[in-house]
Amino acid sequence: MKKNFWIPIIALLLMTSMDGYSQRWKLRRYEADFYVGFVSFHGDIGLAHKPFLNNFNGLRPTIGFKPGFKVTQDFVVAIDLAYVMYGGKDEVGSSHGRNYSFNSHAFQHVVRAEYYIIGDSRSFISGAVYNRRGMVNNYNKLYLYAFGGAGGLYSKAKVKDLDNGGEEPLDNPGYNNASNYTLVFPLGGGMKWSLDARWTIGAELGYQFTLSDYLDGYSSAWSKYNDSYFLTSFKVTMKIRNDRNGRPVFKKLYR
Repeated sequence: MKKNFWIPIIALLLMTSMDGYSQRWKLRRYEADFYVGFVSFHGDIGLAHKPFLNNFNGLRPTIGFKPGFKVTQDFVVAIDLAYVMYGGKDEVGSSHGRNYSFNSHAFQHVVRAEYYIIGDSRSFISGAVYNRRGMVNNYNKLYLYAFGGAGGLYSKAKVKDLDNGGEEPLDNPGYNNASNYTLVFPLGGGMKWSLDARWTIGAELGYQFTLSDYLDGYSSAWSKYNDSYFLTSFKVTMKIRNDRNGRPVFKKLYR
């Protein structure tokens, strides 16, 4: 009879312990990404007739910062701020008859949502840490996620006519040397690997749809689609503790 009495008590204690570990994500709801990467541009100037080779035509660097907040265990809302460069160069002798190159500098600012396919609630690889009294920390090591969002892109392109000494093609009606602002819609996925409960490293690939055909400063009469670009990045993520009221606690980051 006594043995039967202890069974529900032990079960309750186990369930409480498991629930406590499953709620640990609430202790670090804030995170900050710092990333570097490169951009592959798809527009009018470049190798549009060779889509695969066009991915490597004029790769340019990017750097960004992305603070985020965990709404739920598997859902994160973030603001992505990035300085973006992209460029391209026509192929000599191609059918369009021009020989242009361009470079652009841009500021991307978007709000995005991330959904974790593998995350704190569905973990396959654990980073549990034990001492003599048992487990003192438990965190997931592998994260896979998909993301989407919307925002703006402010850019300025500089176009050169390589058949005219690198001068601007001012006599071409498709050329536009003004600054450009357009909406941008990123879509992609990524993975992260936890180094410990506070730090992760990862990689991400996103395709950025835009509503402009002038990100390269030029719109061809044969253009059928708006400009777009791939953004590949490598990141370091810092998870930030919060207090019981949900406010970030920066002075305890070392703990």
